[in-house]
Amino acid sequence: MIIKAPAKINLGLDVLAKREDGYHDIDLVSVPLELHDSIEMEVFPERFGTYLTSDDNTLLCDESNLVYVAYRTMKHIFGFRSGMRIKIYKRIPMEAGLAGGSADAAAVINGLIQMKKLSVSEEQKIEIARSIGSDVPYCLYNRPCRVQGTGEKLSFLNVRKFYHVLIVKPEQGLSTKEVYKESDSCELEHPDLKSLISGLADGNEKKILKGMGNALQKPAIRLLPEVQSVIDDLKSRGLDAVMMSGSGSAVFALSEDEEKLKKIRNEYEDSPYYVYLTKMAK
Repeated sequence: MIIKAPAKINLGLDVLAKREDGYHDIDLVSVPLELHDSIEMEVFPERFGTYLTSDDNTLLCDESNLVYVAYRTMKHIFGFRSGMRIKIYKRIPMEAGLAGGSADAAAVINGLIQMKKLSVSEEQKIEIARSIGSDVPYCLYNRPCRVQGTGEKLSFLNVRKFYHVLIVKPEQGLSTKEVYKESDSCELEHPDLKSLISGLADGNEKKILKGMGNALQKPAIRLLPEVQSVIDDLKSRGLDAVMMSGSGSAVFALSEDEEKLKKIRNEYEDSPYYVYLTKMAK
């Protein structure tokens, strides 16, 4: 079985109060992309054990990988005994704020439910996903969504226009943990998610631009000023809807003009950045 694991971008991300357990309450708007990893899963006899590999030799395929965590969690809860070979075909860059690891883990959860014909309620599936990571519940569904709480509260959204998306990621990635830690000592900017959600629903670009924003962008730029350089460069090329996704370090630009984005992508060809042109997934 091969399952797609789509990347996502946050068009709006707000960080609220820090909780007693050390996590932050969040309020964000995410949309899936056509850019995706692929997860290949094959059942093995129990005596062969479970093996995780990837076509990207820079990806750690040990027990810390969220794919392995997802498999181990599902095996413990549902008590199946078979082994498995899981291979990750990696296309989503790491430490980019595009939820690549979370998307891969969610694909494994959905794949196991399908392969093992497991009876799982939506509430239980979300709880399992949340125990693995805050982005994993959203990645189970890959639909435009408002995500609240610590990632477990999902409200699906209507979107009228599906934009082309140019992604530019500096060579250096960013640790989500470190960006959130930096945010605790930073005066954060809070996006207007109400305007953003309304703009997405009626295809109003002015409302979308008014509502877009990422509270983690300022602390991320403190840690990696190059993020600001990429944002400034894309805006200087006539793009308006530009910001960092998630905890970074990837920056994205939205546009209905695919040819314009193709031209800019080509101009980045000789740069050290990861550059990819994709589209919001329907």
